[in-house]
Amino acid sequence: MGLSPKTLHALGSLRYMEATEVQEKVIPTILSGKNVMVRSQTGTGKTAAFGIAMVERLVNYKNKKALVLSPTRELAMQICREIRLIASFYKMRILVVYGGQAIRLQINELRRGVTVLVATPGRLLDLSERGEVNLGEFDFIVLDEADRMLDMGFVEDIDRIMQRVSKQNMVHLFSATLDERVHGIASKYIKNPEIIEIGELQEILPEIEEQNIYITRRKKFGKLKEILLSNPQEKVLVFGATKRVVDYLWRKLNNQGINAGSLHGDMNQAKRTRTMDGFKKGRFRILVATDVAARGIHVEDIGIIINYDEAMDAETHLHRIGRTGRMGKKGRAITFMEIPDEERPAYDEDYRDIFKKPRRRRV
Repeated sequence: MGLSPKTLHALGSLRYMEATEVQEKVIPTILSGKNVMVRSQTGTGKTAAFGIAMVERLVNYKNKKALVLSPTRELAMQICREIRLIASFYKMRILVVYGGQAIRLQINELRRGVTVLVATPGRLLDLSERGEVNLGEFDFIVLDEADRMLDMGFVEDIDRIMQRVSKQNMVHLFSATLDERVHGIASKYIKNPEIIEIGELQEILPEIEEQNIYITRRKKFGKLKEILLSNPQEKVLVFGATKRVVDYLWRKLNNQGINAGSLHGDMNQAKRTRTMDGFKKGRFRILVATDVAARGIHVEDIGIIINYDEAMDAETHLHRIGRTGRMGKKGRAITFMEIPDEERPAYDEDYRDIFKKPRRRRV
């Protein structure tokens, strides 16, 4: 690919020995000066694809500053870490800004200068309107997980941001799907993009072995515990449908001596960061999460995904199970498929034992 020696040195230290398909196709295309629209599933190495191309464009003075837009703070933090590793032998200021962290800390960092800025749309606009970020300076733009940003209602924010960035820019879009909404954004802001599609749409990666277990609700926790105890060495990510389910599973597992962490949208950013750090470093091997974690968790050694509750749709299911079987490694995905329980009471009492308040008795 003709990469610079320092970039190759960094990739070697990261043990990146062979390019994935998305990297083989995206990196040379961007380096040749073309914009890209890329459809690829999670776990295919797309962050490194645009990260490597971005660093090369910046160090060779083809571009001045780069901006990466991300739908979630977890994903933004992960992208920032990976780009810092790729650029570790260059003098670049690579920063991340997102809601949930004190804005004054981010302003202080930005005032020291920035080469690559990774951001969630809302916080970026806040900083721009305060005069702390000049969007007109950025001429290399990445819209990562564009479909997810549109799902989360960021279309107006993206419009406002893209209208302010440098008009002499390169814009690259990455998405799990290239539907009409994504093409609508692309048609406004991407000039003559090269469309790159990796794999079949809605394809289950061959490295992932899927298993469905048909089970009644009242037996689900017992089965979950059985799977966890029978795979004591595996790192496991368990998906629940709601924050309440996640809290229930987390408390019940820990009450029964199974060390687990939890992750959902009601947690503050500091706690979310500590939880992810603990999971990555192995302080606990089981993480229970809502779909807030389906896009944004990049942990290479997750062995098993358990869908305690089924995903709302096929796309969410794909993003969940894509947390395992990453970068060519083998993985397992187990989905609990609920069946009726004739003995189940008319009301739902499954979770209330954890949350109910003790009754006060009159003396």
